[in-house]
Amino acid sequence: MSIEQSGNAVTNGNIIAGDQNNQVIHQYAAKGTNREIQDLYERLRRGDSSDSNSDFCAELEHYMSLQPEIDVRGLDAKLIESNRKDLLFLAKQMKEKAAKAIMRRQTSRTAQRIFVIILDQIHYDFIMKVTPLIEADSPRVIVDEKISSIIDELYTSLGENLLELTPKDLLGLLFFLGGNCHIRWDKC
Repeated sequence: MSIEQSGNAVTNGNIIAGDQNNQVIHQYAAKGTNREIQDLYERLRRGDSSDSNSDFCAELEHYMSLQPEIDVRGLDAKLIESNRKDLLFLAKQMKEKAAKAIMRRQTSRTAQRIFVIILDQIHYDFIMKVTPLIEADSPRVIVDEKISSIIDELYTSLGENLLELTPKDLLGLLFFLGGNCHIRWDKC
């Protein structure tokens, strides 16, 4: 394509008398950030009126419901039986805080979806990375390091983090999953 000029009319280009500075801004999600979550943040920022809903989505309802067919023990029993009694008080507080954070955003489908993505990722990572360590009788310090690494990676993937979740909040969601019979810290 070539620039054509007829008098003062230019097609396929510009007439420049001096320096031309074309500034193009490209916005990219930071490496490791979850693109879907970033898109959901944009929806939250816009305050989309069609976002309101009084019911929990099915996926979030699943995580909020006890799963008795998997493991009927509560969070207390799971922590005590896996030699994590030292975490009991803090874990219960963090689990409660996580449940309240979800409830505070229960009318937003967008926020619900963000929580589902986070809970899915914690659950998936726990099953694929932590459970094998537990089944292999790895020392607690190794298991805890893997959990910490999972939380750190997830926190990084949140990017802008409009829900203002901290790594401690994410750990609370892990305890929330444990309390609702989705994960355990001892062998099956």
